[in-house]
Amino acid sequence: MSMLQLQILFILFLNFTSVKCVTHYCQNGITQTINGETNGTIRTVLSGKNVYDNNLNCGWVINGGVGKLIQLSITHVNLQLAPSYSSCGSYDHLSIMDGDATVTKAITSICGERNPYEVLSSGRYLYLKFYSNDKNFYEHTGITVNFQVFNENECPPDWTNLTTTDQCYRIRQSPVAGVDWNSAYDNCMFSQANLAIINHHQVFDNLRAHAQNVSVGSAWIGLTDIETEGKFKWLDNTYLANWIRTEGNNDDSDCAIFNFNTQKFQFKECERDKHLAVCQRNKVNKTSIFSIPVEKEKEKTEIISLRWQIILGISGGVIIVIICFALYCKFHRKRPTSPGSESSHSLRYQPQEPSYNHQHFPDRTPRRETNNPQYNRTNDAPPPYADVPFNNTNSRPAVHINPQINLNVTVNSNGDQPPSYIFSAPTV
Repeated sequence: MSMLQLQILFILFLNFTSVKCVTHYCQNGITQTINGETNGTIRTVLSGKNVYDNNLNCGWVINGGVGKLIQLSITHVNLQLAPSYSSCGSYDHLSIMDGDATVTKAITSICGERNPYEVLSSGRYLYLKFYSNDKNFYEHTGITVNFQVFNENECPPDWTNLTTTDQCYRIRQSPVAGVDWNSAYDNCMFSQANLAIINHHQVFDNLRAHAQNVSVGSAWIGLTDIETEGKFKWLDNTYLANWIRTEGNNDDSDCAIFNFNTQKFQFKECERDKHLAVCQRNKVNKTSIFSIPVEKEKEKTEIISLRWQIILGISGGVIIVIICFALYCKFHRKRPTSPGSESSHSLRYQPQEPSYNHQHFPDRTPRRETNNPQYNRTNDAPPPYADVPFNNTNSRPAVHINPQINLNVTVNSNGDQPPSYIFSAPTV
């Protein structure tokens, strides 16, 4: 057999044994099933297009096979703008579920500018579902996802076991600018992993050497004193060993990075500082995801604060009610009335004709002014309405009539004694 024939046979063998990477496009209204492929690409656009349309609803179920797991690498995201705090539901988004098409709970959803960069399955299936609404006024190229199948008893692609036998590690270098500690925790969780727990000398040394090989200076790890200030604990609730050096701890710096250059754990502000992250997962068995610790003192303070808010709110309400009631009583209290007067203030007083109650004096028209020594009580009646000033002389009293005021006058007389006068006016 000639050399040319051998080359032809070799090329044919390579073509036959090589695995082609197939691109799976969106088919609106259809969920595709991908079986028997060890790698491939998924794009959220229709075949032959570079931008996605409105009102798309398509899905993909990746079946890795028995004893296999699936790794997704999100290499491109260009979607309709969405607020960072949104749940993605009403915006264009790609949801990734850990299971087949019957699963409804998502590991994560990608919308706006969010990108988890990597997602790993916990079993043989992953379900991806893309949705677009009818509110796109600009063209967007959508999402590109590469998938790869690997054995469940091996570390995922691009992960390393650091010469250990039961753990896999990866320094996540995307995004390049880094993320805060909580986002780093979430990104590791999307890969069925935790932030790294470094409690052995061998792991400490091997991880530092690996970081230097990939040119990484520092990265978040799973060490905090969030729960109790000054007490450093790993996410698995174990305490920091004494042989590890730390620095930078204060009230605001509760989350640790591994500084590979200084070989120390430095504490940074969890929500402010941005770094890469070191993730850790089991090589063989499913990884238990640890929860983020909760600050005990803060929790207690929040409970006390809420209790005082309730007490102060109730007390303030009672005081306001009392004040309002007092003001109501003050301005709506019924004023007392004099005997014989009208019980209602709304009734207007109507003047009455003057009346005399004396047997010697007939009704007479009152004078405007009387100060006459010839005044005779038998001939002149006292004026019915008058202001009567008395003096110490024997003269008769001077009576000044106020024609605009009606008075009731009662005259009492007893023989030769001077008469006594009782003046009364109706109360208005």
